This record gives sequence, structure tokens and C-alpha cells, in this order.
Amino acid sequence: MSLYHWGNHYPWGANALPEPGKFAALLTGSYRGTIGDETAVPDFYDMYANLHHKPVAITETAALFSPSRPGNEAAIKEAWWKQVFDPSNQSRFPRLEMINWFEWDKYETEVKAEVNWGVTREPGLANAFAAALPRQLRWAGSVPGCAAHTG
Repeated sequence: MSLYHWGNHYPWGANALPEPGKFAALLTGSYRGTIGDETAVPDFYDMYANLHHKPVAITETAALFSPSRPGNEAAIKEAWWKQVFDPSNQSRFPRLEMINWFEWDKYETEVKAEVNWGVTREPGLANAFAAALPRQLRWAGSVPGCAAHTG
């Protein structure tokens, strides 16, 4: 499953801090906030992890930051990674076994602008991100058999 913070209002593109609890609400189909009522979306975690006894992977996640627009990149991304890596997620979502931060900068047609999704491009941001990772998490390159992509 992919879970992104695209901003707080449609049309997307404004650099905005994510609402508290947004990550967990999107994962569980209980989101009702500034982007609308998404409670019609099924509880992905319950359906796959609990009902089907499957591990859950967030194959892509990141927080939108468009450098051509006003906003604080570090504050936005930190607010999102604090939700994604919240220590309570380990007990709340015990089958959440993989999270990949989308480490790419690209032009997004929905935003009509360049979006910097990554956190490793700037040393200060990369260091803050690495320091915020829970101890039980590992970088892809530290797991035997996983190759870290460099680009």
C-alpha cells in the first residue's frame, strides 16, 4: 500500500503540515479531515493484517514539498515521519513489517510543479530522519540480500 501526505487541501501542491493522526487514519479507513471524508475506504490494515493474517507493507510513503512554493520542508517531512514511525504503531499495527520512504524528486502533474519527496538529499534532513528512525528499523543496505538503490 502507498500512503502519502499530498497536502491538506485539494488541489494539491501547497506545502502544508500533515494533520495529527492522518497516517493511521488513512491506513485504517477512518480518515475524515481536511482532504474530505474517506471513511468509505476499507480498513486496509484490518482487512489484510487481521482478517487474512498477512504482513503489511507501506511500499511508498513521503510528504509533499514543492520547492517553488512557500513552506518549511524539514517541518513538513518531520511531522509526517513522526506519524509513520510513531512508537505506538508497533503495538497498534504489529503486522506492519515494511515501510519504504519514497526517495525521489519529480515533476507531479497533479501539482503542476516539481516535488521533492526525498529526505536524504540534504545532510541536515538526512541526519534528522536517520535519528528519528525507531531502533528496530533497519536500512535496506543493512539487511543481507537487500541492495540499496543509489541514484
